[in-house]
Amino acid sequence: MKLLLVCIDGMRLDMALPEVLPRNSGFAQPDHAADPRFVRGVGQGEPVPEHPVAAVDHTLTVDQAPHGLAPTLARLVRGDEHSQGTIIPMWMTPPTDSAPGWTTILTGATHEQCNVWWNEFVGHDLARHPDILSQVFFANPAARTIAAATWDAFVSPYGPGPIIHQRVDQQRTGQHQLFSPDLSQGIDRADEQVSSWAAWHLLHEGPDAAVVYFEGVDHAGHSFGADSEPYRQAIQHVDELTRHLVKAVAERYEQLGEQWLVAVTTDHGHKPEGGHGEDEVEVRRSFLASHHIGGTLPEPLLRTDPIRSHELTPLLLEAIGVHPGHMDASDVGVRRDMEPIGPSREMDFEW
Repeated sequence: MKLLLVCIDGMRLDMALPEVLPRNSGFAQPDHAADPRFVRGVGQGEPVPEHPVAAVDHTLTVDQAPHGLAPTLARLVRGDEHSQGTIIPMWMTPPTDSAPGWTTILTGATHEQCNVWWNEFVGHDLARHPDILSQVFFANPAARTIAAATWDAFVSPYGPGPIIHQRVDQQRTGQHQLFSPDLSQGIDRADEQVSSWAAWHLLHEGPDAAVVYFEGVDHAGHSFGADSEPYRQAIQHVDELTRHLVKAVAERYEQLGEQWLVAVTTDHGHKPEGGHGEDEVEVRRSFLASHHIGGTLPEPLLRTDPIRSHELTPLLLEAIGVHPGHMDASDVGVRRDMEPIGPSREMDFEW
């Protein structure tokens, strides 16, 4: 089975797909406590008040229009008579910023293991924690992989990170292809370039595993807040770009019979006024939406209990039948005189 993982930065599920929240109590509250350094109040350890889940009609039928802003995501989750879909609650571990969030999601390693705590990736240990595409390749050196992302921390060798390993030898042969868009025309246009590039390669080349990242929703959240019309429009825009990707792999199934698992997730939500980083429920709440085009979902994805972000990659790898080898070389090249402790989250720390 082939994999398409769509990464939508900064999307609130209660706005994109509110009808799923009351159907699974795992979406109501985080399944684990936050480190006191990263709770609301910035290190003061203040308790987090409960955030009630918005009341939603429980009597939806498959034929009804989705209530939220993401019809593509809604269709993936619902499935149909030919394909099965689901959504699993996922809770992010603060700090709920993009670098630590996407690193844990895409590598299967915790903040402490990767030593990624902030968007500058200071002192990261990504070399020893390969991304999901690299793990597919290491398990099967014949596998072809692609990644396209608006944020340079995903794929650019000149930005922070990158989270996706370069694997230059495979790039030279076209076995591993990476794409970063032109940002000069704005984030929305850059996301469109990412979608167009990825959709073409998915449709015409059918890689074995693909990661596609969109930044527009997060950009709108920072600029206008989650309680704004631009934020809602950004969710609708990225959902439509996601539809182009799903259509491409659906054509591969229809015409070639390829089996595709489509997965969608996010790294954090946004506060009503915009921003993230601490432990608010609407910021920590995430999800793993999965859809097997043309068939039933693999057994690992039929669970309903919440997962944590570092469990996503192992779960998807198991679902598509990838079992990376385990080599114990933990004593080679590891410094033991410095323990990663992460940032203090003192917001005025600067010089």
